[in-house]
Amino acid sequence: MPDFSACRFSANSASLARIRRFTHRTLTRWDRRSCADEVTIVVGELVANAVRHALTAYPDRHGWLALMNTASTVICAVQDPSPDKPLPRTATAQDTRGRGLLIISELAHDWGYSVHSNAGKTVWAVMHTTTARLTMWTGIGCGTTKESSHRA
Repeated sequence: MPDFSACRFSANSASLARIRRFTHRTLTRWDRRSCADEVTIVVGELVANAVRHALTAYPDRHGWLALMNTASTVICAVQDPSPDKPLPRTATAQDTRGRGLLIISELAHDWGYSVHSNAGKTVWAVMHTTTARLTMWTGIGCGTTKESSHRA
């Protein structure tokens, strides 16, 4: 039976730090310390996108983070009230934003989203918890590429 944990968040300045602590504590409780840092980074990017692009437009609403622990993965899902699809963008060297989905694409085995008919969407990422994840990478150094891509 997989483990499941969820946490509500809002668009205030303390939410992101609280979500990161929640994620790290949950993964530690599940004995997933080996992937806790990468999962926490991905969750931070998912939640930051929800806060920046969805919750600021819906200040009276909140988002939800759900984490599910399976035999070889942790699934991270962030629900927000905006129906807008997450779109990867190309950030310039001078941009201080715009790399979140790229970071998620690089760290996650897979990611995608579902738009809900009753409003809002869920953006999810699947994170490997074993060394099997390492076989997904090819190349060396800056030329490293990943074989899987997101579903959008």
